[in-house]
Amino acid sequence: MKLLLKSRFGSIDPQGNLLAREVNDADTEYLAEVIDGVEIDGVRFDAKFNGDDLEILMEGNDLSPNVTVNYTTKINVVKQIVHRSPEAKFASSVLNKFIRKTNKMLSGEPCNREKSTPPNIVLIKEIDEIS
Repeated sequence: MKLLLKSRFGSIDPQGNLLAREVNDADTEYLAEVIDGVEIDGVRFDAKFNGDDLEILMEGNDLSPNVTVNYTTKINVVKQIVHRSPEAKFASSVLNKFIRKTNKMLSGEPCNREKSTPPNIVLIKEIDEIS
């Protein structure tokens, strides 16, 4: 199954507080390449920019779009992705692992080290099933 995650880069501080919901700067296309091809628990994530949106194709078995998103309108809050049905439990688990793993990858990038609001977390706005 394939899911399309319409996302944005946000910024969090070392304590996990959300500093900014949408961060686009000169490095965001490069940072999409950094996380492109990540694999977790047999699920592959392919990332690219389409206009202002970071689009991530999530491909693997036992996936369901029936999960919440972590994009929020509230500053200082990053929501956990939660399954809405039993069959979506695996998808929510993999997505949360992806968010944590890519945060570590992005935070370690030299281009992000000196920024006050580095693009260092993937915030998912929408999830669509595609064939």
